[in-house]
Amino acid sequence: MRQRDDATRALPDRRLVILGVAALLATAAGVAVIALAMGPERPGRREAVAFAAAICLPGALAAWLLSRLPVSNPALAVATPLAGIALRIMPPLVALAWLSTRKNQPEAPGTAPILVAMYLALLATDILLHILVRGPAEADKNQPH
Repeated sequence: MRQRDDATRALPDRRLVILGVAALLATAAGVAVIALAMGPERPGRREAVAFAAAICLPGALAAWLLSRLPVSNPALAVATPLAGIALRIMPPLVALAWLSTRKNQPEAPGTAPILVAMYLALLATDILLHILVRGPAEADKNQPH
């Protein structure tokens, strides 16, 4: 029975992974609905919301999935969260840099604020999920710290 317990503990709980993915998708949808409701008559608003979601959502989902992977050694325990942070923050930063270097943005004037709001909402959701959900694998109580 000990071998089976180790095998089930090594795999992330699928329900928690699905819960996190659903929460992140719902957050992105909520931000999109709010952004669209705040200025539906503005030209380019839909494109700006779609751009923000396309930039922020994949990184947030990838970071959540990486954080749920079981790790087998200390190097991976450090590298995996750092990779998640990089995947979450780099696309929005590059997009903001690209938006700020463009001189004229008549097609989507409110893209940068929507991008920042989407990123911050997804980051807050990810942090809340990590607070509410236990780690991917419980520590073995027989091993010294």
